[in-house]
Amino acid sequence: MAELKLKKYIKDISKSLNLKKKIDPSVSLDTLDEWDSVGALTIIGMADKIYKKTISGDQLQKCKTINDLIKLFK
Repeated sequence: MAELKLKKYIKDISKSLNLKKKIDPSVSLDTLDEWDSVGALTIIGMADKIYKKTISGDQLQKCKTINDLIKLFK
């Protein structure tokens, strides 16, 4: 079950950021061209719409990897 949920988180992040390459939880956000201010706002909107979670800019600034983002959605 946890594996399915992880795949959904990764799929939602990939789709929201319109990523062209495959990602996994260990991928550093700094390595993604799509991770910029617009990408951050997109993730905030996605978290609110899909997961009903409110994420602040301060919380996002602390995120270094895809896994850090996923932790915010839980």
